[in-house]
Amino acid sequence: MNTTKIDISTELWQAFKKGDVEAYRDLYQIHAGFLLNYGIRLHNVLNVVEDCVQEVFIDLWQYRQNLSDPSDVKFYLMRSLRNRIGKHFRKNQPYISGFDDAVELPFLIEPSSEQRLIDLDIDAELYQRVQFAIKALTPRQKEIIYLRYFNDLSYDQICELMNINYQSARTQHYNALKVLRSELKNSNLIILSVLGLHFL
Repeated sequence: MNTTKIDISTELWQAFKKGDVEAYRDLYQIHAGFLLNYGIRLHNVLNVVEDCVQEVFIDLWQYRQNLSDPSDVKFYLMRSLRNRIGKHFRKNQPYISGFDDAVELPFLIEPSSEQRLIDLDIDAELYQRVQFAIKALTPRQKEIIYLRYFNDLSYDQICELMNINYQSARTQHYNALKVLRSELKNSNLIILSVLGLHFL
């Protein structure tokens, strides 16, 4: 986890809460791209995700004086965006009782993995095996892998973000790794390293 970025975001957060417009703008510039990247994995309609990110930052400014001081600004914003997308989903599909529990939205693993594989000259057959292995995961398993290994979130943070209990998070994580081990058992270990899953 990038401690420097966390420290900078915390400083900017304190300034923004006091009404510093430049600090608010800097917070947006630091985190908006990542939030779009995360949001598009939860909801595959870009303009909806863009609107949700904008709404998160509008709410931040509007309610800045009443906001708490999060220990991790990035995580706070991720949770805010996920809640916002969930609210949008429920509003547009009211016949479904829950965004998290009733329906698993498509979740895409880091797209840059493809380019990194190409850069390392991994042959097409092995790359297809990686893609096949990832597709074998459920959307929730994909999200847990993404949060755990691409964003260094703890189990407690994952539980809070995804609104699931600790045991469920551990079980989903274990099952995801089991699927990946099975699908990639005969593959070159460099693939696992590229995906950030060198521990398999």
